[in-house]
Amino acid sequence: MLKTTELTHLLIKEHLKLGDTCIDATCGMGNDTLFLRGLVGDQGVVHAYDIQLDAINETKKLLKDYTNIIYHHESHELINISNAKVILFNLGFLPNHNKTIKTNKESTLNAIKNILNIYINNQDMILFINCYPGHLEGLEESNCLIKFSKNLDSKKYLTTIYQPLNQKNAPFLITIKQKTPLKLL
Repeated sequence: MLKTTELTHLLIKEHLKLGDTCIDATCGMGNDTLFLRGLVGDQGVVHAYDIQLDAINETKKLLKDYTNIIYHHESHELINISNAKVILFNLGFLPNHNKTIKTNKESTLNAIKNILNIYINNQDMILFINCYPGHLEGLEESNCLIKFSKNLDSKKYLTTIYQPLNQKNAPFLITIKQKTPLKLL
């Protein structure tokens, strides 16, 4: 069985190619940013967002040899890049740091709504959202995102959830992708 982050990386590999632009909406310790950078190579660009300066600094330290990372020390609510193929959220808190600073349902939901508005006619972009319902705020955030994803227009969006069924409050993945309109012959 794959961990949620391993499954996410496997799915992203199918979608992201050399030269693409992508966004790590919660760069944390930099592991996802490094993974994304490996897929887009020198020709691509990775935008790394985080509200915590510690997270930005940890990511910069890990990726010090790469120049195609653009750092945004700000909330993922402020994402305004319109050409990303993949946008990755790894929600929760920064490991081994202040656990009182964490993502929350309001800012994450606002970020996702904003992104969907920016990418209103872009069928190439896909959102990957790793949720962690193991603590109270994470559970609220996870439930909010499930409800939002389930209620997106099924004619316009394909939303999926990858979730262990026999583990209480286990991490899980939500994906959101705009459907490609059918072309009549």
